[in-house]
Amino acid sequence: MPAPYLEQIRRAKEWQDAKVTSTITPTLKKICIKTVSRHMDVLDKKALDLPISLIKELLQHLNIVDLDRIQPAVNRKGISTSFVWAGILRRISGPRKGSTILTEDEWREISMHKLFNLAFYGFRFGGDTKYLLNVDFNSLLLVMAKYIQHLVLRTSRPHGYFFARRSVLSVLEKGVRCIQLGESTQLREWPSDVLYTLHRLLDHGAARDVIINQSPDPRLLAWILHGRGPRSKSHQCPMESMQGEMVKCCQMPNTAGSSAGDAEAANCQVPEEEEPDEEDNNGGTPCKRPRLSIASAKAELDLTSTPCQCMVPKPLCQMFIPSAGHSTEICHKGQIHSLKINDFRGGVFPVLLPLLPSWLCLHSLSLQSAWTFEEGDALSLAESLQQLSATPGCSLIELSVGSLTHPALMESLLNACPTLRSFSMEIHPVAEYHRAPLRSIPQPAHHAELSLEKLCVKVPKLRTSVESLMCVLLRSPRLTSLHVSGINSSTGFSPSHLLNTVAESNRHLKDLTLEDINLSDCHAAIFQLLDNYCMLEALSLKDCRLLEKCSDKEDVVRQLVNSLKKVPSLQSLNLAQNRLAKTVTVLGELFKGPSPSTVKELDISSNFIQPPELLELGKLLETHRPPQRLLLTLKSNPLDRNMELRDTALGTLSHLCDLITDHWNSRDTMADHISIM
Repeated sequence: MPAPYLEQIRRAKEWQDAKVTSTITPTLKKICIKTVSRHMDVLDKKALDLPISLIKELLQHLNIVDLDRIQPAVNRKGISTSFVWAGILRRISGPRKGSTILTEDEWREISMHKLFNLAFYGFRFGGDTKYLLNVDFNSLLLVMAKYIQHLVLRTSRPHGYFFARRSVLSVLEKGVRCIQLGESTQLREWPSDVLYTLHRLLDHGAARDVIINQSPDPRLLAWILHGRGPRSKSHQCPMESMQGEMVKCCQMPNTAGSSAGDAEAANCQVPEEEEPDEEDNNGGTPCKRPRLSIASAKAELDLTSTPCQCMVPKPLCQMFIPSAGHSTEICHKGQIHSLKINDFRGGVFPVLLPLLPSWLCLHSLSLQSAWTFEEGDALSLAESLQQLSATPGCSLIELSVGSLTHPALMESLLNACPTLRSFSMEIHPVAEYHRAPLRSIPQPAHHAELSLEKLCVKVPKLRTSVESLMCVLLRSPRLTSLHVSGINSSTGFSPSHLLNTVAESNRHLKDLTLEDINLSDCHAAIFQLLDNYCMLEALSLKDCRLLEKCSDKEDVVRQLVNSLKKVPSLQSLNLAQNRLAKTVTVLGELFKGPSPSTVKELDISSNFIQPPELLELGKLLETHRPPQRLLLTLKSNPLDRNMELRDTALGTLSHLCDLITDHWNSRDTMADHISIM
């Protein structure tokens, strides 16, 4: 029993300073700590009686299973494990550039997520991996799996058989909320056990969100969506015998606390846990793990059909059938609440559009593409959305589309589904659309009020009409978040008009982001927006060339500061990429006077701020201290021009602020040029 080592640790600490430490022979203290770390499963309660300094040192020698188990008890003693998880993450990913502000739970979750993916997809850990020692591999997977909410499924999976392990898969079923399909999107290229896992997570687990990175094969998309979109009755699952290797699919026993309905739904039993036998070098013993075959299921799909006739595949469980016998068990389908396709192509519409009108459980739809949507496709999407919106029980509240060819299509989509709360779009106009749309865009007889709370519109700096945006803003009195990027004032439209419209029509706005818009002539409109009835909590004026035409730049920044101090709700301010340079010192007046600003986060990245100005800002903040610690972002500023002064400035600020910096090299002429563009 290694309990005596605890007393030896105490003794070792008393005379460690007098002991000659060898670079080869470890100290008695380290030997004791390592020994205790190997027996934490029986000593954790006694080890936590050690002095705090020794507990902190001990934590660095624990594997992640023990560390995760004792973290609550350690926290109760006032000790954070953030430094341990951050160290593990550095070993996995390498040094992180600059400073990162994360909570203890965030450090742990990121570390566990990265470790799980590395272990799961066959990465062999090397070097000093003490955080993986003294514990079996299945226990490692189990503790890591608890923190997986977003799971990426790939066609290449050297350790894909772990999906079939009941313990790991059961944990994933409880925790995974989002499934992302990476790599190939061709149905024939997806291994059977990965598809089975997709079925388990969607139909028997908690996963409700699906992300597809590449434009999928229409057959794969139909295979995923069928039965999980429309609210339909349970599918009868006659487990008819088919040729090929198969997976057990039987009634899962009812667990304590589960309802009868839950037991009925969970009829696809996870295969019994067993260690896989790898095939030997001579091709002798084959792998004994359960193997799945979807060859016959793929044959069920009409592979010769056109995408618009793209099949109604059989219930998924029919792909995973017992090797013998028959069954008529019922297998309920899960529901997909969110679908995101990142590389959308036209071939997907024939599968997606027929499903939309009855997809009542769909909350969020995102269709992103590097190519512009044809106007006809966009209007067809609007028609399907209109049918869905008119159906009682419609749940769709978020829509994101990119890229549309004409600004008026925004109103078409919003008119089709006026109950949307969040809408995001990109406009990439094509030459012929400057004259007129190819087809007439149906407009409502009257401009009804919209339910929008969040709106994001990104426009390249081309000659694009923004009348539709102004109309949408006027119709959206409930808007709380607005993000507009890239509007070009050379089109005859002044950004002041946008600011005035927001001030008059969107009185409940809490988050305003204007990016890559020339506001050099809009100071009066900015000040008026901030001075009158403003409820903003976050304001971002990134790359807005605020001081481009100013003769007295300090005076303009001071007026901005005075207006910002009149907004008692403001907590976040982003002024990145505005060429503030020496005028940044005026921001120190944000907290000056009887009514200081309530800002808690300030981003002044990419403003060509040099060490002398940063030091002056620090001294002003020492004089006029923020009410709370300030989160200050200083990335991409040439602070390396004077390293000694930089360190002094950062030291001064660190007493008042949590700093986010980077190791930006201003001697790179291109980086220097970009910083002051």
